[in-house]
Amino acid sequence: MIFSLLLFGLSAEEEIRVHLTTESLLFPLYLGALQNEESSFENEYLQDLETVLRFDLQYNGHTHVIEKEGEKEKLLLADLQPMAWKKMGVAYVVKGIVHHRHLTLMALSTQTGRLKSFKEIPLSGEIAQDRRQIHKLVDAINQEIFDTSTFANTQILYCVQGSDKFASEIWQCDWDGKNARQVTKEHSYCVSPVFLSRSQFLYVSYKNGQPKIYIASVNDGVGKQLIDLKGNQLLPALTPSRNKLAFISDAGGRTDLFVQPFSEDGREMGKPIQLFSYPRSTQASPTFSPDGSKIAFVSDKDGPPRVYIIPVSDSGKRGEAHLITKQNKESSCPAWSPDGTKLAYSAKTNAIRQIWIYDFKTGEERQLTSGPGNKENPFWAPDSLHLVFNSTDPLSSEIYLANLNQPEAIKITHGPGKKHYPTWGRK
Repeated sequence: MIFSLLLFGLSAEEEIRVHLTTESLLFPLYLGALQNEESSFENEYLQDLETVLRFDLQYNGHTHVIEKEGEKEKLLLADLQPMAWKKMGVAYVVKGIVHHRHLTLMALSTQTGRLKSFKEIPLSGEIAQDRRQIHKLVDAINQEIFDTSTFANTQILYCVQGSDKFASEIWQCDWDGKNARQVTKEHSYCVSPVFLSRSQFLYVSYKNGQPKIYIASVNDGVGKQLIDLKGNQLLPALTPSRNKLAFISDAGGRTDLFVQPFSEDGREMGKPIQLFSYPRSTQASPTFSPDGSKIAFVSDKDGPPRVYIIPVSDSGKRGEAHLITKQNKESSCPAWSPDGTKLAYSAKTNAIRQIWIYDFKTGEERQLTSGPGNKENPFWAPDSLHLVFNSTDPLSSEIYLANLNQPEAIKITHGPGKKHYPTWGRK
């Protein structure tokens, strides 16, 4: 691969912490036990539904779910009176009723007194299927209360490398790591997935020898080569509008940054444009600004690998690359937030790679994570508040979920295999 920057960190029973100054405070929310009205579902299934709800509300970046208690459960059975809940220090109340084979949720704001009932959803009795309906409901709650971009019903792609270090496949899961399934079955080395749409994705595969960029459906995972260009092709990145693809290739003799324009129907327009090259240097990890006018990428042209920004010109005219990560000497894997205000990246910090955030408004670089294990490959959710990354130590490599308002990162993948290169899907 272009950069081999995975340095093993410490192995310790210590959790990964998020220690940025929070963007906003978390509001206390009470989620009561689901009320069962004439349904035939077992209690175990109802508890599973509640567990999905609790996760979505606990880690939405806006609320923290307080523990259940008898007095509040009794109050929940009565009318939802704002003042009674407000006196208990509760900002929001979510009440769920399972009637026959449907779930209805109501959300109360104790600050405004507004009670909102959300459209009921059908329940199949299979938690793997119904959890996605729950994610949709929670997206509706977040949209109603916090006017935030939805994300809970989106999907995550990532790579799993098994015992064979030369074999890696693409997997897909929900935002909480559940419903994980293998997408590609190439028995080759597949890495760096990126969503093209909700149903298609790009990735790099070595199945025909040299690494090339392929396009595949998330349903069958069968890849078709995308760009007809000699040499290695690595680390694809797309503009949010999907009209340009950036990638790294050595077609010109060095590992350079290229851009491939696309038409509205997803077809290549002309030949790839070599956007940046520098003597005796290596480029890597491009990521577009939301409007597609700039690319952040990694280069070692001035010594250690660091993150630079370069304008993208439709004419192919090369702009000047400007260094933005100055606090750390080794930085990699940049990811531009969808709202354009932040850049997440990995940087060596006291010999361990941590996730850092560059704030475009202030020009400040702030450390996001601490704890053991090298943390790399951050990728933002559509709400620009959540992000995923992989953390690697000598024993494992797993995908973690974090947001800018909570002090802990949550491990969402488990089991055998090295998980890396997570990427978040579209709304």
